[in-house]
Amino acid sequence: MLDWLVHRAHISPQKIALIFGDQSWNYAALNNLVAELAAKLAVRGVTTGQHVAVLMPNRVEFVTLIHALARLNAVIVPLNIRLTETELSWQVNQSDSRILICDRETEPLAVELAGQVDQILSVDASETVSSLLDVPAAEADLWQARPLDLRHIQGIIYTSGTTGQPKGAMLTHNNHFWSATASAYRLGTDPADRWLLCMPLYHVGGMAIVLRCCLYGTAVVLQNGFEEDRVGHALGCQGVTLISVVPTMLHRLLKSQPDQLANSQLRCVLVGGAAASADLVERCLALNLPVATTYGLTEAASQVATASPDVVAVKPGHVGKPLMFVTMRVADETGQNVQLGKIGEIVVSGPTVMRGYYHQPAATEKVLRQGEFYTGDMGYVDDAGDLWVVQRRADLVVSGGENVYPVEVEQILGQHPAVDEVCVFGVEDAEWGQRVAAIVVVKNGVQLSTQELMDFSREHLAGYKLPRLIHFIDTLPRTASGKVRRDELRRQII
Repeated sequence: MLDWLVHRAHISPQKIALIFGDQSWNYAALNNLVAELAAKLAVRGVTTGQHVAVLMPNRVEFVTLIHALARLNAVIVPLNIRLTETELSWQVNQSDSRILICDRETEPLAVELAGQVDQILSVDASETVSSLLDVPAAEADLWQARPLDLRHIQGIIYTSGTTGQPKGAMLTHNNHFWSATASAYRLGTDPADRWLLCMPLYHVGGMAIVLRCCLYGTAVVLQNGFEEDRVGHALGCQGVTLISVVPTMLHRLLKSQPDQLANSQLRCVLVGGAAASADLVERCLALNLPVATTYGLTEAASQVATASPDVVAVKPGHVGKPLMFVTMRVADETGQNVQLGKIGEIVVSGPTVMRGYYHQPAATEKVLRQGEFYTGDMGYVDDAGDLWVVQRRADLVVSGGENVYPVEVEQILGQHPAVDEVCVFGVEDAEWGQRVAAIVVVKNGVQLSTQELMDFSREHLAGYKLPRLIHFIDTLPRTASGKVRRDELRRQII
């Protein structure tokens, strides 16, 4: 089959596909933009199967890159623009990305990665790096779409790893197709839908919206990041019917934009990325907001289970039943199913599950067993078959919808010459869901201040990974087996 955008442009060329600020593009216009970009990328050497890293914020060119790279049968590797040069360098190397695409905003950071790639391209005019705008029109004839193999890898999307290094989940076009189809069965579609996209496009949740709307023939209302007033304006003036948010975003909107939310045309507020508290859901219900709580993972192309708004209103707190085509069970440590109501590990299977982690066979074998994905997340299923998520992976900190593994932060803090031992964990926070906290043991006779350690960590960690609470103690409490008692330390810092 040809790629989804070509089909959509043939079927409904005049329908609005994308809105950004006060500009809009119908499907015919968007398809032409993608064809032109695909041609320029081909001239620059992008070929079938090539891994192309993309480092830029939300903008129209990011959307067109998603489609253009798929049209070229290349593999997109979206990079988190909040990461440091050290973190990005590792991902670029690990993913075998030889081409890096940036824009004016991220160009300084991209230049720092020049030694890791063969070519850096900017979607803006640039005097520092090669610009895609410089490709002569004569060379860049409109690219004719070729058949799209749904089994082909669409992207390598990085997610946090328990070893302290992120893992690149290989998602196929099939994964995205079945995820979009399953989501539509659960939440429904409307030809007039407009899905507000204020989540990062380098996250699976953001990219999924682009692909789903193309399949549904509906519109994406794109914003460059999350800003409450801009969201409020879109709700009031741009006919938004769907929005995907993490609990932190929803918390802020309820505080600053209650009238816009209450008077909007929203038919669904999809809340995921972290557990939505009962209080948060109750505040939404008080405004008659149609909230759909969801559980998903990068490795499963976003949604796994979702509670539709009518169900959430009756029984808030759970994330519903698995989506169509998705099989889910809760298992004990031996892999056997547990009884209803008993907590165990959430295990998922079906056509939305990733191919595996790129170049990380040990990590892949650990989670993919006999066609099932062992998520590492803990939860239980009640008598009605609804899933309740208890904990997002054993020690994972979810702050503002961003995943932070304590071991990654511990490794950085432990590199400070004054640090002897360190333990990192999350503490509850009304706005962020969790904040990163660190308990530090300083080497004998050495002085170390909180500010000094913060400044050190800021050089090596993205802002959302920085410890916001740092306490110093003489020794870390441990179990009889030598494991650090995170639960005891958490009680000390609260």
